[in-house]
Order: sequence, then structure tokens, then C-alpha cells
Amino acid sequence: MGLSARDIAFIVALCGVTTLNVFLLGAVTVALPTIGRDLDFQEGNLYWPVNVNALSFGGLLLFCGRLGDIFGGRFMFLVGSIWFAIWSLATAFVPSSNFFIADMALLGVGSAANTPAAIGLCSSYFPPGANRNKAFSALGVASPVGFILGLIASGLLTESRATWRSLFYIQAGLAVFFVCLALVVFPKNHSNRRYDKGLDWGGAILSTTGLGLLTFGISDSTSAQKGWLAPQVLSLFLVSIVVLVAFVFFERWRESRNMSVLMPLSIWRQPGAKLGPLVGVIFFGWLSFDTLSYFFTLYFQQVQLLNPLQTSLRFIPMAIAGALPSIAAGYYVARVPAYILMLIGLLVSLASSVIFALINPDLSFWYMAFFMMITIAGVAIVYPLGNQQIAVSLDEDSQSLAGGIFSVTTRLATALGLAVTSEIADSVSKAYNNKHPDLGAQSSEVLMVGFRAAGWTCFASTLLGIVIVIFGLRGLGIIGKKTSASEDAAKSDDDNSKSSQSDPESLK
Repeated sequence: MGLSARDIAFIVALCGVTTLNVFLLGAVTVALPTIGRDLDFQEGNLYWPVNVNALSFGGLLLFCGRLGDIFGGRFMFLVGSIWFAIWSLATAFVPSSNFFIADMALLGVGSAANTPAAIGLCSSYFPPGANRNKAFSALGVASPVGFILGLIASGLLTESRATWRSLFYIQAGLAVFFVCLALVVFPKNHSNRRYDKGLDWGGAILSTTGLGLLTFGISDSTSAQKGWLAPQVLSLFLVSIVVLVAFVFFERWRESRNMSVLMPLSIWRQPGAKLGPLVGVIFFGWLSFDTLSYFFTLYFQQVQLLNPLQTSLRFIPMAIAGALPSIAAGYYVARVPAYILMLIGLLVSLASSVIFALINPDLSFWYMAFFMMITIAGVAIVYPLGNQQIAVSLDEDSQSLAGGIFSVTTRLATALGLAVTSEIADSVSKAYNNKHPDLGAQSSEVLMVGFRAAGWTCFASTLLGIVIVIFGLRGLGIIGKKTSASEDAAKSDDDNSKSSQSDPESLK
């Protein structure tokens, strides 16, 4: 049975809000220098908006995911999306840098609430089969395309009379539209089972603190004067590791006593789930994707000296190509083993980092850069496949938590990727500049040496993802026809019941 009009509207609402969450990051990436000038940012504070957004989003994902399983995905999706709309509109009117930074943190809270809820709703609303495959495919398209659309829209509007503030007007208006659509099409009394053991407040505090400090520390290393060696970065990193280790032991203790847990550690050992390798592939694949997207922007603007509009136009092929892997995943997920699809996507993506590392800036866009822009999208096939596998691996009352796990993974991958590659690119460029003092520190030749090093770093990251697929996910078969753990259990109970009724001995 195909998708009904209500099903399509349901998917549009989910994907629309997911796109807006990532659209924000893409838009701010391009607009940040202009925003900094307009709001009188000090140079050292220019990356604070991105860092605090990462802090609130990354730190609250697991907590909000579990809240979605307790109170229902519909409730968390609507609350998070309304919150996002309110603070998007408020950001369009900010008078100073401090207000902008605060609003970016509050926007991260809304994204943390509706992102895992969207994945949980997708799992619970659509039963396993073709329609669920299509829905997860659409969600997979929303994330990379949203980021790229943010880059494009920011380039078009930032330097125009509309200014960067129009980005937030548009964002607020679209968020309100998708909220209204969700109110109409989301079923009010959906029958999915909810997590009924209550909220693990200790786990929530530990996970939020640990993930928040880790995300913020990694992000802050990109702008700190001494990078990873900055005292505040090292302190945040070490404290976050201690807190997260405490979180793991605390969750193990509570689960062993059948108490409520924020994240049941047993899911990492569940036979057939392959959650560890899946998270590894998502991590290294997204690290490469988001990092290369960032360096593409720097390459076009700092090496080829293009303005934001010219830069954004060069991302259009990437936006179009970004939809293709997820569409392919929706079609082939019920026909081809998932690890084969992931391997193909990562191999295609691997070409992008090689092209960037070897690119000749003097060549026309269509000779090398165009192929770099379209092949990077290959990794996009991994996200919907991973979401489908984790959806069938967790019980029905933990679907929003499942969405939170992958969202945390992608955010940490982005933060770590930007921090590590920026440090590598900067150190390699400085070393080259020291050997060639006649060149300016911002000359294209000096910058390209560092950019190429970043490209090879992304190549290594994608290669690690490929190795994990080959050795860790080889047994991951066709997941588009799998049923969830809850459905398997229900089917088993039903079969046992029928068997008992048909067995004369059981009636004695």
C-alpha cells in the first residue's frame, strides 16, 4: 500500500523541522562574519554562537530523547518546534552580540527536543515495510540538504538588502507552518507503547553535563588561542570524560536493578543490533562530510576569493546530489544488504576528499570542484540506513532515545572533525609559511597547503568508516523488511498462545 495524503503530510512535517534545525548551522556558517561586524563581536567571541548551540543541542539530546519516550513523540516534537520558532523570531531582532549568543543556545534546546522525537515518531507511526523505508529515506535527505540550503540561502541574503536577519524570519515562519501541519496530521491518540519506568534524573544530569562539556570543549578548541592545549579546553575535556564514565557505571547499576535508565547499556550488546559499529560508521562518515563542507566554503572564499553569493551557488550541485543517496536507500533497503549500500556510499564519498586534497585552484569549477561537490553526498546513505537498523533494534518505548543516540553521534563528529582538521590545517600552513617567509600568512598558496592536509584527514576518516563496514557490519543484511524488537516479542507471545490453545496437554 502506498503513502496516503496524510502520510505524506506527516513526513513533510517531520522532514521540514529536521531541515530547519540543520539549515540554521549552514546559514550561520556563511553569515557569521557579517553578523560579527553588525553586532560588534570581538574577534575571540565570533565562534561562541556556534559553540553554545552545540553545547545545548549535544548536551540535551539523550535527555530529550527519553522525555519523548515518556511523554510521547508528538508532545516533544511540538514543544521543541514551537520553542524553535519563538527563538528564531527573537534572533531576528537581537540588538547585540550577547543576545545573539543567548538566542543560539536557546535554539539548540528546541532542536534537541524535536530531533530525536522526529525519528521516534517515524518509527512508531509507520510499520516495517515500504512506507517506513520511504519515511526514513526522506529524513535522511532532510539533514544534509538542510545544511546545504542554509549555506545557499545565507549566501543569497546576507549581502543583500534583506540582510542576515531575514534568515531567521524565514526560519521562524517555516517552523510555524510545520507546527501547524503537525497539529493537523499527527495522530493525537497514537497507540505506541511509552516508557513507563519514569525518568532517570541522575542519568539525565550526568549525560547532559558530560555531553555538554565534551561538545563545548571540542568546539571551543577551534577558536582558543592555544587550541587543544588551552587550559580551559583540556579541563573541559578531562572533566567531561570523567562525568561520562560515571554516567556509564551509573546506568549499568540502575539497569541491573530494573530501575529506570536514560540509556540502557544492554542495547549495545543486543545480538544482531550491531549498534557499536553503526555508531562508528556514522561518526567517521559525518566527521568527513561536515568538515569537508566547512573547508569547501573556506576554499571558495579565501583561495578563489569568491563572495558569499558566488560561494552559495557552487553548493547547488551538492544540494541536489545530497538527496540521491537517501532516495536510493529508501528504494534498495528492502532489496540489497545494508552493508553493501553503506560501502558504496562511503566509497563514493571517499572520492570527494581525494579531489579536494589534489584540487587545482586555477581550474574551472566544472573540471574538479564540481565532482568534489557531488561525490561528498555519498555518505548520506548511511544515516537513514543506520536509523532504520537502530529503530528495529530497540523496543517501541525507546524509539526517541534511538534517535537521540545517532543525533549525538553526528554532532560530536562534527565538533571533533572541525576541531581536529582546523588544528591540522593551521599547523601545516604555519610550518609551510615558516619555510617560505616571503609568502603572506593568508596567501592562497599557504592556505592550500593546510586545506590539502585537512582533505587527507577527511580521507582517513572515511576510510576508517569503510573498514568498520567491512569488518563490523558484514553480517548486516536486508533491514527494510525487519520487524522491531517489540513486534517480534508480540509475535512470539501470540504464537505461544496459539500453540498452547492447540495443545491438548496444555488445557489439562
